[in-house]
Amino acid sequence: MALANLLSLGSAFNDKRGISEERLNAIKPILREYISFWREYPDMFVDFLQTGYDPNVQSTFKFYFYQRCFLRAAMRHRKMFACFPRGYSKSFLSVLTQMIRCVLYPGAKLYSAAGGKSQSAGIVSEKIEEICKMIPAFDREIDRRRGKTIQGKDYCKYVFKNGSYIDNMTASEKSRGKRRQGGIFEECVSIDRDILQRVLIPIANISRRCADGTKHSEEPLN
Repeated sequence: MALANLLSLGSAFNDKRGISEERLNAIKPILREYISFWREYPDMFVDFLQTGYDPNVQSTFKFYFYQRCFLRAAMRHRKMFACFPRGYSKSFLSVLTQMIRCVLYPGAKLYSAAGGKSQSAGIVSEKIEEICKMIPAFDREIDRRRGKTIQGKDYCKYVFKNGSYIDNMTASEKSRGKRRQGGIFEECVSIDRDILQRVLIPIANISRRCADGTKHSEEPLN
């Protein structure tokens, strides 16, 4: 079912065209089912963004089977370690996972760290821009207004329109005390072990709050 079809379900409630609060409220139960499903099957969320499950629409990006397995494992578990050869698309899939989490979990605060700060900023920026070109629906979720999304040599921050964001951290004492809800460690073998254990991992020690201020410990993001 395409997004247009989802919105049309509210036509019996209101004949307004476009997205309105009344139309969205009318289809909230269906939206909840879709979002719950996509959190478990993120690869199918990406399929939906491209084709709306319409067999007559051709997607511009297609997953390999192993990539679907990677995405589902990363979204369903709170901790994941992966060791694969070059060309597996580890960084691409990791950043894509974070982007999906940012969209499906409003208010998510995620980060990426690597041995060097410029290295992590370069990886995040490169992969997000690549994903936005391949799947334009993600680009429309990013708030690119001045002062929101930031791109630089040593630091980048991508802010989503629902309040979520992804930024990069330096693998040093400078990151101590910062708080996020999830992160990626790129090439973790090159990160100092003490910094990893004492600084980077504890960054993700707070839970994500929902729009009503509540916390749900069963969420993988927490």
